[in-house]
Amino acid sequence: MPSEFLVQPLPDANPAEIRDGRSEAGTACGFSVADLCRRWKVGADKIRTFLRRGELVGVNVAANLSARPQWRITRESVDLFERRRSSAPPPKPPRRRRPALVDYYPD
Repeated sequence: MPSEFLVQPLPDANPAEIRDGRSEAGTACGFSVADLCRRWKVGADKIRTFLRRGELVGVNVAANLSARPQWRITRESVDLFERRRSSAPPPKPPRRRRPALVDYYPD
């Protein structure tokens, strides 16, 4: 097989991560459920619940669709989820000023 058709690893990637197919950074293929469990320190059922509710958007990459799903969640979906769930308060709306009093009976 010609070498130009082989996929070359990224220069900053850890060779162990490439062999395992896992990456903490959630690069090209997205995050797995286990990656997000480690990242947020929650159980796999919680991540699957977020997927079922639609709070996280994922793609089922399982070969057999009637078997257990194997989810991959994109970085954009994770970033949006974290922004929505952050503890930072929303910006305050601008204060409404009362209109000047109208003198209906001028002197």
